[in-house]
Amino acid sequence: MVRYVTNKIADYEVCVILPSSYDHTKKYRTIYMHDGGETAKQAVNHIDHLILSGQIEPLIVIGIDSINRNDDYTPWAAPSLAPHRGGFGGHAAAYLHTVVTEIKPYIDVHYATNPAPSHTAISGCSLGGLVSIFASYYYPEVFHQYISLSPSFWYEDVLRYLQGEKIERQGKSYTKPTVNRQNHQLYLYVGELEGIYKQTAQKHMVDYTKKAHLEFIKEGYSEDHLSFESDPEGTHDDLFFSTYFVHALRRLFAIKA
Repeated sequence: MVRYVTNKIADYEVCVILPSSYDHTKKYRTIYMHDGGETAKQAVNHIDHLILSGQIEPLIVIGIDSINRNDDYTPWAAPSLAPHRGGFGGHAAAYLHTVVTEIKPYIDVHYATNPAPSHTAISGCSLGGLVSIFASYYYPEVFHQYISLSPSFWYEDVLRYLQGEKIERQGKSYTKPTVNRQNHQLYLYVGELEGIYKQTAQKHMVDYTKKAHLEFIKEGYSEDHLSFESDPEGTHDDLFFSTYFVHALRRLFAIKA
């Protein structure tokens, strides 16, 4: 039976999902997931089947609930997309620092993980997909696999950042670093119907994701380490997130016969 273990780490609620075959004498891959790992929870029995049937490598999912996702998952402050709603705080750097320096060390001590970057992934959807991409720039030596589902590349100035422009925000400057992608793998997904009814910057969802994909190619991901999928009927919801999260696991962690 799949086990769910809850922990409070550095003020964050963390749910650790252990496969039914979990054996503390072994060493497992880990996937750190934003939004409490809800995408994995929606497909947990199917994921466990893939593990038990030998289709993907055994793995542990670490679902981290945000304290405020509009702050935790955004790289710099930006105004709200809607009137009378709070803006975005831009605390991604602080959030990822907590994940790397407090949450991951706790997990590696208390669970049977392989802590090496080659066995450590980070994953998210929407703003969670966005912050997973920023993890690839801030901590490329910690995570070697990235799963970014319907990432919010519409976020103000993000596409310009990905294209190599220097971003000036609130007296601070942000420039995309050069990262050696030789050992990195990225799975990227977007639904073709995302944003089509929006009047805000979210209407650029699909176009900006395709442009971001071109930038990732330029960064040096090898052809077999960069996967980009879309769905012609895909909308921005868990139905598609969970489906394509499983696609990502098959692509990144398949056990070859």
